[in-house]
Amino acid sequence: MTFKKIPLKILIDILQDAWETGADYVDIVGIADVVQDEIAIVVKEEYVTEEDDNEYEVDRSDKNLTDDELNQLM
Repeated sequence: MTFKKIPLKILIDILQDAWETGADYVDIVGIADVVQDEIAIVVKEEYVTEEDDNEYEVDRSDKNLTDDELNQLM
């Protein structure tokens, strides 16, 4: 699956948020749909490094992108 014309600001903001919460890796998943293809960025618990000094507060709540954010990513 090829993703075209992805707004970098939104993608970088999402990846920056993942990085700041301790993620060392992410999975990028493509979801094919008849109306519009979508992508999801998944951070599994084993991808998160727990720092001894706990520099970042980790929010493990499920963050879903709004329809507008998804449309801008596509």
